Amino acid sequence: MYLVFDIGGTVIKYGYLNEQGEIIDKDEFISELTDLDIFIDTLSKIYFESKYEIKGIALSCPGVINTKTGVIKTIVAYPYLEGICLTKMLSKACNGIKVTIENDAKCAGLAEMWCGNGVNYKDAVVIVLGTGIGGVVIKDKKIHHGANLFAGEISNVIVDYGESQCKIVTWSDIASTKALCKRVARVLGIDNINGREIFELVKQKDKKVTQVLSSFCFDIAIQLYNLQYMYDPEIICIGGGISRQEILIDMINDAVMSIYNQTSQLLIPKVMGCKHYNEANLIGALYHHIMAK
Repeated sequence: MYLVFDIGGTVIKYGYLNEQGEIIDKDEFISELTDLDIFIDTLSKIYFESKYEIKGIALSCPGVINTKTGVIKTIVAYPYLEGICLTKMLSKACNGIKVTIENDAKCAGLAEMWCGNGVNYKDAVVIVLGTGIGGVVIKDKKIHHGANLFAGEISNVIVDYGESQCKIVTWSDIASTKALCKRVARVLGIDNINGREIFELVKQKDKKVTQVLSSFCFDIAIQLYNLQYMYDPEIICIGGGISRQEILIDMINDAVMSIYNQTSQLLIPKVMGCKHYNEANLIGALYHHIMAK
């Protein structure tokens, strides 16, 4: 059995998984880990109190991560972890057990390639829509990290530039779940709205909201073509909480075909939703752990 942690900014999830990626048991807690010592003590306590025989510990974590050294180069949610070799510290606290770490979006991508909708493909791009836009480029079933560990950081893709204001607009600014909520709230003249409420209004055939969602999906489709031409993956998988809504994937594919028909593109990106949702990071972190040498 393996102990796997999904370190989120607000909640830390953990599960006990077998070698097939099946979650046997899981739990979570609100993160109130204010410093490094508390962080290590909390995770190691879960290890020592486990009723299972643990073969290894795998971590899914936000930030820019050097998976070979175990060092987190950049992290916002837990600034005291920046520059720290978390794998070595946690391993030392847990009797020298093997500990591995990978970026959370990268883990979500690995989950799809191991036992999700990408299982029959070697080359893929996996996109996770959330507060920002996570991404992972996979070549021959392996993550392409890039020279500076920034491959797949598609939140930062520049989609527009306001010359008069000297302002750069990123893909995350217009096509994250957070951006969708802002766009709909602005059209409806309200302060805020969440994703669930948006799709409920779409189901009720609210014309204003449906139009915003259609525009949102078109913006995504444009960038999917860019990703297709840059990496030429066999498949592009869309994940994140709102990807549970089947209409989202349908509308993205409609936008993809609309662009193809209007502009005579050379390729049509193959797009589908991810199989794994809230458990993707746990499953992918374990896959990375098993494959790590």
